[in-house]
Amino acid sequence: MGQFEQIQTRKAISSYGGVGSIIETRDGSILIESFDKWPFYQRVENEFEEHNFINDKRFKNRLSKYFQQLENLVKIPVNELRKGYDPENKFAFLSAKYFPEWFYCNNCHRFDRIDNWKRNWDNNVESQHKTTNAERSYFYPPKCYCCYVNNRDKKRKFFDLEQVRFILTAPNGEIADIPWDKWALFLDIKKKGKKKEAENASTEEEIITLSNIQVPDDVIFEYKTSDKLDDLKGIWIMARRKNGEQISFATLSGLFNLRVKIQDLLPNTKQTDILFKPVIRSSNSVYYPNILSSIYIPANDELNDFTINLIKEEFEDGSNASQISKNLKRYKNIDIDANIVQKLIDNNFSERDAEIAKTENQYRHDEYKFIIENCCERVEDKLIFNKISNAFFQNDLIKSIYKMDKIKITSVQTSYTRQEPISTNSFLEDEDTEKITTESITKKFTSSYGVNTKYLPAIESFGEGIFFEFDNNLLDRWISSNPKIQERIDIIIGNHSYLDSNFDEDLVINPKYILIHTFSHLIIKELEYLCGYASTSIQERLYLDNDLEMNGVLIYTIAGSEGSYGGITSICDDDRIGKLIESAMIRATDCATDPICYHTHGQGVANLNLSACFSCTLLPETSCEMFNCYLDRRILIDNNYGFFKTIL
Repeated sequence: MGQFEQIQTRKAISSYGGVGSIIETRDGSILIESFDKWPFYQRVENEFEEHNFINDKRFKNRLSKYFQQLENLVKIPVNELRKGYDPENKFAFLSAKYFPEWFYCNNCHRFDRIDNWKRNWDNNVESQHKTTNAERSYFYPPKCYCCYVNNRDKKRKFFDLEQVRFILTAPNGEIADIPWDKWALFLDIKKKGKKKEAENASTEEEIITLSNIQVPDDVIFEYKTSDKLDDLKGIWIMARRKNGEQISFATLSGLFNLRVKIQDLLPNTKQTDILFKPVIRSSNSVYYPNILSSIYIPANDELNDFTINLIKEEFEDGSNASQISKNLKRYKNIDIDANIVQKLIDNNFSERDAEIAKTENQYRHDEYKFIIENCCERVEDKLIFNKISNAFFQNDLIKSIYKMDKIKITSVQTSYTRQEPISTNSFLEDEDTEKITTESITKKFTSSYGVNTKYLPAIESFGEGIFFEFDNNLLDRWISSNPKIQERIDIIIGNHSYLDSNFDEDLVINPKYILIHTFSHLIIKELEYLCGYASTSIQERLYLDNDLEMNGVLIYTIAGSEGSYGGITSICDDDRIGKLIESAMIRATDCATDPICYHTHGQGVANLNLSACFSCTLLPETSCEMFNCYLDRRILIDNNYGFFKTIL
C-alpha cells in the first residue's frame, strides 16, 4: 500500500471525506486538511480553467453574502489509483495526514508519535525498506522499527502499528491529540506532590489538567491492554527510561474528566482558555459539516442593469414595490414579483445583495415557485420535469406531483463544527462576538483564508426525483378539524424548546412541517421496496415554511454525472404513484414496536419524535435533512384525525 487512499468524489463534500473529517482507511485514520492545502489547489491556484468551475449564478450569489471575495465554485478533482497505490493524475488529489498521531505496536508495545516512528524507521531499517520510494513506501501502513530490528533475520519482520482511539476536540472547531506523554506521568507526579489529590484523580468527579507536567527527554512510553479488565482501567501507559527503569504507570481511568486549555496545545494561538475534551475518534460529535446545496434553476434574467435602473427611477418618483411591479408588467411587459422589487429597494438596488440576503427557506422558495409555476420545463439539459396527471394519485389530499426526470444539485461545504451542529441559517452568518464564550460552538472554515477565500470546494451531481406539493388551505382545514393534531405537535414543540443546542434554533415547528416530513420518510421507505433503491441512496429536500405558504418535498436520488436510470420517475407514468402512496400509508400502520411506538409521548434524540422509530419511519441519516427528528406517523394514519385516513 502506498501513501494514497481513494474515496468517491462526492464523499469529499459529506460527513465522510469533507474538510476536517476523520476517515477510517485500511492503513488507519486520516484527517482531511484545509482546501487550500490540497495539492490540486496549490498546483492550479489562480490558474483554474473553465472546466474546473461549477456554474450556478444563483447559488454563487447567495454564497457571496458571506464570502464577499468569492470568485468561483471549484469542482472536487476526479482521480483513480492504478494498482491500488499509484494515482493517474499526480496533482488531482486531496491532502490528509494521519490522525491521531500517536501509534503503538501490539507486539513490543512501544508508544510514540508518527513523526518519531518514521524518523526511527529511516535510521534503523535496511536501505531497500526505507521511505525514499515515495510511490511505494515500506513504512506505510506505519510499521514498528523496533520489531524490524529485532527480527531482521526472521521470516516476519514487519509489524503494523495501531492508532490510539481517543482524541481531543474543542468547541471552536479545533482538534488535537491527547498529550499522552504528560498523561503517563500525571499520576506519578501527583503522588509525589499531593497524595490525597492523587487518590481522587481518577474519579468521575474531578476535572483533570496536565498543564504543569514536564516530560524528560530520555523517556520511552509503552501502551498495553489487559485481558482481564474491559474498561479504561484495562488500558495502561508506562513510562520508562532508556535503560529500562520504570518511572511512571497510568491507566486511562478518568480520561474523560481531562480538560486541556487551547494555549497549552497550540502555543501560537490568539485564543485562550477554550477547553479541549476527550472523545472517541469515531464519535458522531467529532465532525458536523456545514453543507449548503442548491437545485439548478435559471437565475432571474429579467433582472439586469436596464430593469434595475427602471425600478430605481420609479422608486425615486415615489412608487412602492407593488406599484413598480404592476407598472413594469403593464408598460414594459417585464414580469418581476413585488417581493423581488422590495428586496432590491432594501439592498440599495444591488442584484447580488438582493439575492444573498435570503434565508435558507427564502432561497428554497425560488426553487419551489419555479417548479409549481411551470407544468413542464427543460433548462439546458440540467433541469427536466413535468406535472403528472391528477388521475394518477390521490388528488383530494395531494395538490400536485411533478416527475423530475433530471435535476442538477450543487453542494458546497462552507465550514464545519465539532461537538455540536449549528442551524443552517448560521452557515452564512458571523457569530455574535458579544455573546461568544469559551464554551460557544463556532465554525471552522474549509479554507485557511476563512471568509476571504476566493474559492470554495463543490460537487455537482445529476439525478432524478419526485416532487410533491400540498395545498395550504386544505392543510389549514385539516389542522382546525381536530384539536388533538395541534396537541400532539405541541409535545414536540415543548421538547424542542428544551434542546440545549444551536442546531435548528430558527426552526418553526407546526403540524404541516411534521406531516410532510413524515410523509417524505414513509415514501422513501416504500420506494426501497418498490424500486429496489437502497434507502441510503434516496434523499429528501424539504420545502416547508408557513409564512411563505410553502408545502412541498422533493424525494430524489443522485447517480453521478450521468444522471440515473428512471427507476424512481417511471412510477409517475401511470397510477403506480398513487398505489405507492397508498401502500406507504398502509405499511405505516404496522410497526414492530407497536403499541409502544404508536402511543409514546417522545422518543429519539431529545424526544423530538413521537410515533416514529426505525421499524416504521426512521431512515439512514444520509437520507434525512433533519437527523431523523420531528417525525410522527400517527398524524398521517390515525383513524380519527390522520390526514391520510381516507385511503386506509
